[in-house]
Amino acid sequence: MGFGLKLAGNTGRWGPVTSTLDWCEENYIVSEYIAEFWNSTSNAVYLALCAFAIRSFIKLGITESRPYWSMAGFAIVGLGSFCFHGSLLFHTQMMDELPMIYCSCVLVFANLRVFPETNKDNNVLFAALTAYSIVVTATYLYVINPVFHQVSYGLLVSILTFLPPVQFYHIKNNYPQYSNRIEGLWKIYWYDIISYLGGFFLWNVDNNICESLRAIRKEVGYPLRVLFELHVWWHVGTGIGSYAAVVMVTYMRCLATGRDDIELRWAGGIFPVLISRLNEKQIADLAKSEQKKTA
Repeated sequence: MGFGLKLAGNTGRWGPVTSTLDWCEENYIVSEYIAEFWNSTSNAVYLALCAFAIRSFIKLGITESRPYWSMAGFAIVGLGSFCFHGSLLFHTQMMDELPMIYCSCVLVFANLRVFPETNKDNNVLFAALTAYSIVVTATYLYVINPVFHQVSYGLLVSILTFLPPVQFYHIKNNYPQYSNRIEGLWKIYWYDIISYLGGFFLWNVDNNICESLRAIRKEVGYPLRVLFELHVWWHVGTGIGSYAAVVMVTYMRCLATGRDDIELRWAGGIFPVLISRLNEKQIADLAKSEQKKTA
């Protein structure tokens, strides 16, 4: 996942590099079947967090499809990134980068439709985001310029960065019964931002001092050299940040629709999770009731 530089590498089972980007990790040094072994396998963070989130949403009796589509989108990004880093082929690069646009559009939709009072004209918003995805896809495949992808993705990330504080203000003024939840929302917001920015910072370091990092990795050897595969930490940071972003918008949506039984907790003091004060039977009954309303 991401953007970067072009460096000559070894040729493995997938043949010569055809992607417009190659990364700082040396190619095919662990396995002849995986071009960038650590960059590729680190996408397991995405898949693990997506599986955990979806399981927790099911246990909470959440019936709306938005949280599931959001997490499924990030899982697809993880799979695409695995294929891209594993092969460094152009078509697998598109399997990574284009889903970044699509799943971000899904999350933008979810963020803009948190509150029932703003949950109108869904078709218009859906059409606008679909059109954006189509235009970005067509333009990117025509110009084949990574900078265009960076800007297109960055625009969506900017929306997802600046929108939550506005929503917190809306909750404070229109849902006073949840005023005691605002502090928790700010906490997970900054957790999201710091995780993402931390990963982005290390991604830039990886791109700009690649030769120095390669020298360090060669000097320290395994297993310590893996710590200096900084693109891996980009995957970790953005994976955690993406998970937190979906949990945050799901939490707000639950509060806005009357699920005040759902609370934000921090497992081990460092990992955000949603829990319910209701027991399993009560949650099941509530889920059935919600399904009847939407049937």
